[in-house]
Amino acid sequence: MNNRLRKGILTSALVCMAALAVTGCGGNKNNNAANNGGTNAGTNNGAGTNAGTNAGGGGAQNITVKATNFKFDQTEIHVKQGDKVTVTLVDEAGSHGFAIPDFNVDIKENNGTATFTADKAGEHPYNCSVMCGSGHANMVGKLIVD
Repeated sequence: MNNRLRKGILTSALVCMAALAVTGCGGNKNNNAANNGGTNAGTNNGAGTNAGTNAGGGGAQNITVKATNFKFDQTEIHVKQGDKVTVTLVDEAGSHGFAIPDFNVDIKENNGTATFTADKAGEHPYNCSVMCGSGHANMVGKLIVD
């Protein structure tokens, strides 16, 4: 294989990889991947974050998490142990996911929801579950169950 052909193949490969990297976060906001965890509970009207409070636990919490390129709008979410929690993911920029592995939650579509019972006290990490580009690893936070 001559050098000119080799350079052409290498250049084509680099262009393809760059295109894939750029489309990760800035890509289609209507990611139709399946919600692999939690219970699908329809959509939320987006009326705020951490809506609803209760003194004891066993109540209901509706939480809207907004994702932009490489960050969530909340790095800590507090709920009471025993609460039924419904999380709605809103992609404001790019395509993102929202996963809380300790509660089998993995939302992979814009305006997707998951519902679970916060039955495990403590701190539970959450992260972006859709590879979205160079800042993907920074999209983390924690759910704190009191």
